[in-house]
Amino acid sequence: MWRSIDVYTFFGDGVGGAMRTQAQLDAAMDVPGDALLGDRILVGRPDVVDVLEPGEEASFAVTVPSDQLEVTKAGVYWLGIHALGYSASYPDDDKADGRARTFMPYVPRRFEETPLPAAVVVPITAPVRYEADGSLAAVESWRRWLAPEGRLSRLLGFVESGSTPVTWLVDPALVDAVDLLARGNPPRSIEPSAPDPADGATPTDAPSPTGEPSATAEPVSPEALMAAGWLARFRDAVAGDEVLTLPYGNVDVPAAVRHDRRLLDLALAQRSTVLADLGIESRPGVMSPSGYLDAESIAALDPETTVVVTDRMLDTLRTGADGSAAERRGTEAPAVASVEGRRLVAASYAVDQGSPGPGPSRTSVGLRQRFLAEAAVRLVKGEPRPLTVVLPQGWGLNDPLGFFSGLDVPWLDVGTVTELDEATVATPVDVAALDYPGIQAQRELDGAAFDDVAALIEAGDVLQNVLLENNEVGAVITEEALTGLSYAGRSSQPTTQLSLEQSLAWVADLLDGVEITTSPGVTLSGTSGPVVVTLDNTLDHAVEVRVRGESDSGIEITGPDRIELAADSRTTELLTARTTTNRVHNVELVVTDLAGNELGSSADVPVRSAQVSDVIWLIMGTGAGLLFLAIAVRVVRRVRAARRGEAPDLFATRAEQTEAARASGEQSEPAEVP
Repeated sequence: MWRSIDVYTFFGDGVGGAMRTQAQLDAAMDVPGDALLGDRILVGRPDVVDVLEPGEEASFAVTVPSDQLEVTKAGVYWLGIHALGYSASYPDDDKADGRARTFMPYVPRRFEETPLPAAVVVPITAPVRYEADGSLAAVESWRRWLAPEGRLSRLLGFVESGSTPVTWLVDPALVDAVDLLARGNPPRSIEPSAPDPADGATPTDAPSPTGEPSATAEPVSPEALMAAGWLARFRDAVAGDEVLTLPYGNVDVPAAVRHDRRLLDLALAQRSTVLADLGIESRPGVMSPSGYLDAESIAALDPETTVVVTDRMLDTLRTGADGSAAERRGTEAPAVASVEGRRLVAASYAVDQGSPGPGPSRTSVGLRQRFLAEAAVRLVKGEPRPLTVVLPQGWGLNDPLGFFSGLDVPWLDVGTVTELDEATVATPVDVAALDYPGIQAQRELDGAAFDDVAALIEAGDVLQNVLLENNEVGAVITEEALTGLSYAGRSSQPTTQLSLEQSLAWVADLLDGVEITTSPGVTLSGTSGPVVVTLDNTLDHAVEVRVRGESDSGIEITGPDRIELAADSRTTELLTARTTTNRVHNVELVVTDLAGNELGSSADVPVRSAQVSDVIWLIMGTGAGLLFLAIAVRVVRRVRAARRGEAPDLFATRAEQTEAARASGEQSEPAEVP
């Protein structure tokens, strides 16, 4: 237990004078916590905490006259707190028992005429994962995030507390996930799609105009209430601010470019209907959690897409093997870079680190003062570079009012990222100078994740093609699948893969619900004939399919272009088999959608033709022709011989001799052959 804790302020310029460069601020982060950096101010109103029990916290306030803060030139000074008390283990002396410190910038009024442009980026992201049936997984985590003290709720409250404009960087998949919770977290549906109001139809399940729940309505879960409340707050919080939407699901962009660029294009094109329903307009934006993008990823993005990167990748820092900053290079990163026609807005890595210890660096005060310090050194050097700051994910969001009110200084002009980008002349940067650490490449999602997502999207499209009255399930499954490519999945690839496989199995079970059977074998009476198949639709919904025959060459199976089956129904269809050979063909009959994609069910049937072989017909025809030709030749010879009065051919047959005699007008018996 501590007693009689006196709290004083100290102020000073450290050991080398006021800090005026970014490198000096970086070095200050490593100054020992007990280093003498300024004088303790004893005048004014120090605070006193009488008793502090173990594990307790106590608030304090210290007021000092402004004339006690001696400054010699523009730059950044040290401001801190010394707490002096005593306990059973520590004597009552003048040595500080508790310390806290941060940066205090001094910017003369002459700089107010040209304030430094700045922008604050607020990311709204969280891991999104779905169960096999399409309901949102990890509901307990969402309940925690959306609770009044949860991170997503506190983030809204943090921005709501101030009037400073910010740029929101939103994963649309997160907004859709919260909306799903607000609707009770139902599984995905293959029920008939609701009528389109544009067609003049009125949905039968539309809510009551009074908003009163029906007597048969199911109880609303706590997470549904929290989700609905969060969406309403989110709509109000972003009103008037710039909103950038990430690729749907916050897709791992470098991995997508490396393994399947089509999925990246799909994620960039995907839009959240919930954002549209909330009346929130947005533009596409890209930023990774680490701020790093490789050259291929940048080249793959549309030039109109707003790209935010860490200034560490613009050839300003040497990075260690673990991706940490090790040494600053001679030049500082540009505020906006131009790389092969793409503009990159560079966010400050330094501000993300907060203020020097001891104690937590990423507090509201620590981040705010580092923000102001970085802005001050840029401004007083005479070459002001606009400053973009991305609020870090891993901090407590404490004291929101103090954070934004502290940014309201006349020498700082906080606007949106787009305003900063458009007002800044981009600095050309050679693509070879971009730094993409090897550790980032190692963390990327592997190719198997993209194969699983592509398979699930394809299966969802096939399911929608088959269902007659549902035109939404394919898009729903596509959105769910894209969340499997999130940056968040880098640390949980096995879990993500299992989730995708379970969803794929759910779709496959439905597609297998259209079954085909046929006879054990088919014998054609000629070159063509019918093949009878039976189709069973075991689903509770009407479907439309086709049947395709697959075999070796020499046989062709054709059938109807479209076969419609009502829910829980059976139909018999006649296919036509045409063959050009007399052998047995093993034919596989496959159920497909109208585009030819297989559903899963199939049946094997051997097909043979009973027709006589063409070779046999050829041999028989040739023999008959030769026979008639021989007869004709002999008749001609006998007739000619008789006309010339030649003796009968003793070697002729009796029939030939008789025929020759008739031809000569004689009727004599043929001579006996000795």
